[in-house]
Amino acid sequence: MVLKRIKWAPLEKPWAELVARYCIFVARHPWPFIIVPCILTAILSTGIFLNFKIVRGVYYLYSPLDARWKTEEAVFGENWASDDEHFYPGKDVLRRRGLYLIVQAKDGGDVLRKEHAAQFLETLKWVTTAKFLSSEGKRFSYSDVCLHFQNECFSNTHARLIADVYSKGDQDHFNMTYPMYYTRFATEPIDVSRTLGGVTLNGDKVASAKAWLVLFQLKHHQPKIERLSADFENSVVRAIEAGAAPGPLLDIFYFHSDTFEQELANENKRLTPMFSITFSVLILFSILCTFNLKWISLPSGVFAFSSDASVKILVIDWVLSKPFMGIVGVVSALMAIISSTGLLLLFGVTFVDMCTVMPFLSLTIGIDDSFLMLAAWHETPRHFSVVDRIGTSMKHAAVSISITTLTDALAFLIGAIAPLPAVKYFCFYSCAAIVFIFLYCLSMFVACLALQGRLEARNHNSLLMNPVKDVGRPEKLTVWDLAFHMGSIIEDVPEVEYINNNDVKHESSYKQDANKVEAVDRRMWYQRFFEDYYAPFIANKWMVAFSVLLFSCYVAAAAVGSQQVVVGFDLINIVLAESRPRRFLEVRKKFFPEDFSRLDIAVMKPPRMELASERGPFMKVLQKFESTPCSAGRNSTEFWYFSFKTYIEKLGFGDAWSNVEEDEESFAENLHGFLMANDKFSYDILKDSNGSTKAFRFTTGLSNVSTDELIYRCATMIRGLCDDNPQYGLSTYTPLWNLADQFEIMWPQTIQDLYISIAVMLCVAMLFIPQPLCAPLIGVSIASVALGVLGIMPYLGVNLDATSMITIAMSVGFSVDFAAHVSYAFMTQKITDNSQENPSFLRLRATLGTVGWPIMQASLSVLLGISSLSFVDSYVVQTCFKTVILVITFGIVHALLFLPLVLMYAHKTYLACAASHRRSQRKISPTKEVENCQKF
Repeated sequence: MVLKRIKWAPLEKPWAELVARYCIFVARHPWPFIIVPCILTAILSTGIFLNFKIVRGVYYLYSPLDARWKTEEAVFGENWASDDEHFYPGKDVLRRRGLYLIVQAKDGGDVLRKEHAAQFLETLKWVTTAKFLSSEGKRFSYSDVCLHFQNECFSNTHARLIADVYSKGDQDHFNMTYPMYYTRFATEPIDVSRTLGGVTLNGDKVASAKAWLVLFQLKHHQPKIERLSADFENSVVRAIEAGAAPGPLLDIFYFHSDTFEQELANENKRLTPMFSITFSVLILFSILCTFNLKWISLPSGVFAFSSDASVKILVIDWVLSKPFMGIVGVVSALMAIISSTGLLLLFGVTFVDMCTVMPFLSLTIGIDDSFLMLAAWHETPRHFSVVDRIGTSMKHAAVSISITTLTDALAFLIGAIAPLPAVKYFCFYSCAAIVFIFLYCLSMFVACLALQGRLEARNHNSLLMNPVKDVGRPEKLTVWDLAFHMGSIIEDVPEVEYINNNDVKHESSYKQDANKVEAVDRRMWYQRFFEDYYAPFIANKWMVAFSVLLFSCYVAAAAVGSQQVVVGFDLINIVLAESRPRRFLEVRKKFFPEDFSRLDIAVMKPPRMELASERGPFMKVLQKFESTPCSAGRNSTEFWYFSFKTYIEKLGFGDAWSNVEEDEESFAENLHGFLMANDKFSYDILKDSNGSTKAFRFTTGLSNVSTDELIYRCATMIRGLCDDNPQYGLSTYTPLWNLADQFEIMWPQTIQDLYISIAVMLCVAMLFIPQPLCAPLIGVSIASVALGVLGIMPYLGVNLDATSMITIAMSVGFSVDFAAHVSYAFMTQKITDNSQENPSFLRLRATLGTVGWPIMQASLSVLLGISSLSFVDSYVVQTCFKTVILVITFGIVHALLFLPLVLMYAHKTYLACAASHRRSQRKISPTKEVENCQKF
């Protein structure tokens, strides 16, 4: 079997022919294909002006759409926090608007010192009494937006009580125990652990503390009052930032309901100016990449202003250079981004914060296509007509840019399978942008290239459009001529074989015979570099051995790193480092961790607790919750039933409790009195219209939930207990469940996307690349790059979250692009060298000469496109920047080192096997066999 017999690629030639014919039509009628995209962009951009709105909300964007915690949280929100009247301080804090304050001493010391406690009291008074100006221009204060408890504005009475004791130096007269403080000045025990953090004890008494935590919960169930509550939060925050808050000895850190959304908005403001920088850098880079430089020797007297001896000078060939096409490449990509974004917005597709990064990446993809098309143009003989050159170049480039577009678009479509809104909508917008970039490349860019080609055919300056001075025949020249009027002029030439657009009639000596064309090296500079220097360098046996060692180390490091991946999006990363909200979250995590280890359990189909026959089975279920490995046990459970029992026992009537629990009527009567005296528990029990219990809730503590995996296991066990006892309608909630739901889908979704991507990309490769054996190599390359990105992320402090999932999807697109370009070029090379040199190496050398520089250009454009992101102080942006760097670095190393060597040795092995098979069938000399193989 010979190599040609297993070529397949059913779409390669038909698609190439179709695109070539279309581009020939464009070349003949260029102006409509320039004007129509401009008009279409103007029309579709109306979607941006009419419907543009960034949807924010961290819990919406970075959680699975069908996350179970959303349903569980809604149970508590709809039943216990559904209005502004049903309120108990400290409960359901995440379901209501609120302003948190953490207060520390500026010297980092004890906040219970007399002066510090007094200033803390002043701060509380200032928050509750200060007058602020609303967004509607009306003066208001905390009393206008506060939630009421016991007919008064809730004003952190427990914190005031503790601070008052220490501000007067009376702590020795009070038994300030921790964590619960019992005092006759409060109707219920005070949970000091929720108010004071970093507490040190003297026995069981509070000796010192590092921080205060107070919360001002606000009304929000009416639009007007919600706006006023938001104004209050923002007004207090602005005053704190301006230093208007009292307390020179104190540091105040804050967090409120809209902090995350405001941080995302501020992130967008920091990101937007960077796009103009990226746009300018990419235009400059694209222009520079189109310049064609040539060394020319100038005889003495060639300067109009000098008669010095001959000199050698580097000039720009303004006939072959096409800076205008560099601008067109970037502008057409920008138009494609505007068109795609406007179209999706017209159809009502949600635009999320993550989509603001999309233009940075999509611009570079568009530029990559323009590089490929220009490289194909430069490969065509200059003596061809413009239409023929367009047809020939686009016939070659069609497959490459089609593979690029198809693979990138499919990679993002597969990424959109993820149930995370941030990922899903980013992928939608990116996919649409890639499709429009492809369409505009085959219309606007080709049309402009045809117009530039006409200038080249007339030997005119591609920018100034005037005739140039021939670099082959220097005459009297000025500095202006050398700078802007030099170009290679081609005239009618004999029918000789041309290699590329550097074909000129004259040699540097300018003494060649008019009837003779001598062979000269007409390759571009980058072709000479990759073919004559780089290819022999990597094909050297020592370099091959080093490459094997490097790949082994790479795989080992990635495999080890993949075991250390941290799954989930830590919301603290949204907040700008060194900001007060960031400091708040850090101090809270350090000193008040128990806030996140409380598990709420709702019983929506409650048993009748007054009946022993129903109470007993339920208490067994409760015991199961308390017996899980992640439970803190019975001592951490706060259940109205247990407090009711304690309440009855403290009455001191002998066996009163046994009488109460055995008598239904007595149970109900005493429970009513207990709830009247304990608002905290009356809030936990919901009654229907006839006075019977329709639902109740309780809390218990969690432990051993220090890692994402432990949180996930705990959530699985707790939810399993709920599912095993449907007769009680159990629902549980803690903020940790959000992390559990992320952990549950991140790894499986990422691996699933990779499997699907590899399978789809293999199909694309077999449809377009004329060698099915290349498909497995492309699949291995994709898997290797994805493994590298996943494995090296932990070393850079990057989690597996929504942002990194996007870049992993991108890694599939970029890696298959590079791998497909190299594989396609390798299999379509026509080796005409009749020397005895290794035919596999000849293919390697020709392949690198063809695609080496375009791949380098594509990589450099991506790196330049995202370079401005490195200056944006944002976790999401920095994560994108770091992971794209990984994608491009690993992608280019695979494309220009590992994959070419694998292809060369695979080809060499195939030829050896084919030769051996032939010799076993027919007696053919090895020398003859090598000559035959060189034809493939």
